[in-house]
Amino acid sequence: MKLLAFSPLVIVAAASLGGNELQQPLQPADFSQIPHLGFGTWNLDKANASDAVSAALQAGYRHLDCATIYGNQKQVGRGIEVGLKKANLTREDIWITSKLWNDHHDPSLVEEALEQTLLDLGVDYLDLWLMHWPVASSQGQSKLDYIQAWHAMESMHMTRK
Repeated sequence: MKLLAFSPLVIVAAASLGGNELQQPLQPADFSQIPHLGFGTWNLDKANASDAVSAALQAGYRHLDCATIYGNQKQVGRGIEVGLKKANLTREDIWITSKLWNDHHDPSLVEEALEQTLLDLGVDYLDLWLMHWPVASSQGQSKLDYIQAWHAMESMHMTRK
């Protein structure tokens, strides 16, 4: 299954690699399409997350802010599905942002994280996929190490996976 992870309006970020080397940002064609007001899904209880997201879409929200660490993306995905139908919208009518969590900074885990996010949300692509925090955590250890994860995220964008 080939997954389209990003729309053409994706990642804009620059991070210092150390020394004089700077990471080059990917420039979207036009960011004017991002809805200015977004509905945050952090702290939505699983019991009402689907209803809340559906109601938000029906009320006019067109930007959803999600993240793996929120632990509710499956419920948010159900809310997206129901809300789109009830509001007579398509996926292309809304902007979805999600985030890579710290436990998937290992480059070999980045694609898996993206695929799981897409599956949980029930969508074929994200409009914006951010790195939630530049600190990798694995096996109880944390370290400031995001460059390789960032490059792996770029590769998902470049290959449209």
